[in-house]
Amino acid sequence: MTEASPWWTPHVHADRRPRLMLRNAIAASLRDWFAAHDFVEVETAALQISPGNEAHLAAFATQAVGPDGARSPLYLHTSPEFACKKLLAAGEVRIFSFGPVYRNRERGP
Repeated sequence: MTEASPWWTPHVHADRRPRLMLRNAIAASLRDWFAAHDFVEVETAALQISPGNEAHLAAFATQAVGPDGARSPLYLHTSPEFACKKLLAAGEVRIFSFGPVYRNRERGP
């Protein structure tokens, strides 16, 4: 039997919890501000049928498998911008989106 990962032990998590709680408070404050100013929070789809046209961004590719076994290429979005712009074009006026973006060839800390 192997040892449990040291990243999931309570004493290690205790050191990280203050940052987790701070991030939560910041996100709540931002959401409160947007709500007070009549913005609508939107959550855009993570998968899209095109990787986008940004030459400097690389999308992660995957496949959707249909009930008949047919495969269709899909890509994780590199930004919610295009989906948000479609909502604006449809008539939404004040929107915001918090969420992950997926960019290949980029690494963070």
